[in-house]
Amino acid sequence: MLPVRPEVPADPGSTEVGVLAMDQAVSLALTNNPAVRAAETSVIRQQHLVYQVTRSPNPTVGYLASEVGNEGQAGQQGVFLSQNIIRGGKLCLDGQVQQRDVAIAVHELQVRRFHVEADVRLSFIEVAVAQERLKLLNRLQRSLDRAAGTVKRLVSAGESSLSASLQSRLEAQRNAMQLHLTENQFEVARRKLATALGRDTLDQPVAAAVLMPQESDIDMAQAWTDVLATSPELAVAASQLDRSHYKVRREQAEPVPDLQTQWSIQQDAATHYAVVGIQLGVTLPVRNDNTGAINAARADTWRTHHAVDAVKRSLRQRLLTTVGQLQQADCQLQTIKGELEALARENLTTTQRAFALGEATYLDLLNAQRAYIRLSLDTLDLYQQRSIAESHLQTALVRAAESPAGER
Repeated sequence: MLPVRPEVPADPGSTEVGVLAMDQAVSLALTNNPAVRAAETSVIRQQHLVYQVTRSPNPTVGYLASEVGNEGQAGQQGVFLSQNIIRGGKLCLDGQVQQRDVAIAVHELQVRRFHVEADVRLSFIEVAVAQERLKLLNRLQRSLDRAAGTVKRLVSAGESSLSASLQSRLEAQRNAMQLHLTENQFEVARRKLATALGRDTLDQPVAAAVLMPQESDIDMAQAWTDVLATSPELAVAASQLDRSHYKVRREQAEPVPDLQTQWSIQQDAATHYAVVGIQLGVTLPVRNDNTGAINAARADTWRTHHAVDAVKRSLRQRLLTTVGQLQQADCQLQTIKGELEALARENLTTTQRAFALGEATYLDLLNAQRAYIRLSLDTLDLYQQRSIAESHLQTALVRAAESPAGER
């Protein structure tokens, strides 16, 4: 008798030797993904820029001469030192703005990591489903081949009709075609997963325990709270909003004039006196008070504020869709386990008894077996739907860069 459930380990946490587990696949992908490495480097770059933007301007030192040739003398010869002193807390504010750029880079790194993880999880599930589907279709193929052979002998013995033989052969060929299609899908899924892991090929089977449904009773309020706390997309938007506030303060500080200083000391060739010079200057903000940049920064604050709301709305919609898919799969699985599985099993058992007593044809038995395994395939599809929904929740609803065909 064919099982309705796919063959999965009794303990979802255990993994056979040589079998690739989901957590191992995610770890390998994150280690080998060049986009993650590039995002990590971006964080380091932004951290170095924090140091750079908070540095004061370098002083200027040089040679100074005046009254050269006056009365045939060398005039006044000396050196000068000039230094611009930044006022208004501009350097500190530049550092604050840059610190927010660091935070944005860190959260974008997490978004990238979640993109990679989501991609690997979906590819892994695709491989696991195709792997289990092949097992079921191979079992059905063996049953159909035996049925075709048996019905052919019954036709030769005059105990069955030619139409029954043709139908059994047709079913066997249709399933063989589906089996061949699934084999191709399995190979494509394996290549996709291997690429995500940074490998050329994937030679080991994957752990089907990932398809085993776990008991869950999702509280939408708590799920929404968790998403708000863990979503890196929302963290990026919030950091951009925080940055825009500091950017406004930085632009407001721009009109505060910096102090331009210069000190000089010269030797007067005629009197041999030392002449000291001091210059202090500031830029008067009478023509440009930076109003345009200040207003633009304020507008950007509103833009980032609305962007935060947009991200929240998108996350909310994704959460509702994902939880809906999860609950739908749970409801259908409960129906299968509670009613359909029992009916399919009873139908198969009853048909087997009737066939043994000569009250049912072999074709009737074949149809009962086929209905039973088709229910197994439907169950496998629901496991896939549920596993995908759980993966979306585990990656804070960050989706893969390219979803598989079934998810588009």
